[in-house]
Amino acid sequence: MVDNELMMQHASEIAGDIGAKAIVSFTEPFPFESDKPVIWVEDLQLDILRDLTMHDILEISQRHLHDAAIQIYLTKNFDEGLVVGVFPYAILVYDINEGRNFINVRDYDDIVSREVMSAVLRLALDIAVEGREGRHIGTAFIIGNSDEIMKNSHQAIINPYKGQHPDDCDIKNRHNWESIKEFSQLDGVFVVDPNGRIVAAGRYLNINTGSINLPGGMGGRHLAAAAITLDIPVIGVTVSESGGIVRIFRDGKCDQTIRSDVRVRW
Repeated sequence: MVDNELMMQHASEIAGDIGAKAIVSFTEPFPFESDKPVIWVEDLQLDILRDLTMHDILEISQRHLHDAAIQIYLTKNFDEGLVVGVFPYAILVYDINEGRNFINVRDYDDIVSREVMSAVLRLALDIAVEGREGRHIGTAFIIGNSDEIMKNSHQAIINPYKGQHPDDCDIKNRHNWESIKEFSQLDGVFVVDPNGRIVAAGRYLNINTGSINLPGGMGGRHLAAAAITLDIPVIGVTVSESGGIVRIFRDGKCDQTIRSDVRVRW
């Protein structure tokens, strides 16, 4: 039987030796003191690892650690450095700076600030995991010049954000996320300006998707989000109703994909 406390002690020693930013534990949480921040991963079933080869265990563990590192980056804004991952059967070191396909919100600085982009992605991951009223939901955020987005869309319902106080429309403020999650059940998309102000919800995009070619499994919401990023300089962030995957669209194509089945708790 694997001794999780012993694994964590070894991981803490390794983290100290290599100057890691944090320890990411995929074991069952328990009280543990360390000089490094300890991040526990929630709701991840790793029992299947018992029957796999060591090669497969390492491959799955690396993928899960990569997904967790994305959320650590979005939450704590770690740009670089090492994290130590603790699994029931392995201890891995992950280099944030060299992670393949690792998301960098700075890539979108010409359209939207890092703070706003991080907030949208964290909120999108929350929606992907939690859904609403016991069911999975899909939605999309179109971020950029709101005047241009509004010219290329129309209102499907009464806009719940019209006339609201700016503080209540700020996507960077977590206190507003519950209402945003409620409105995410509506058809259409959210329009978010570069400062993080939600201008509209329940908006339909007036876009020709004929020139967009996306991989199979992506529906109309993804096509519309991709198409508008090709027509005007904006960013599209979608939450898939099936599978809980968050995608970032730019220049008419899917730029990044983030899985939501790994959740971290500080």
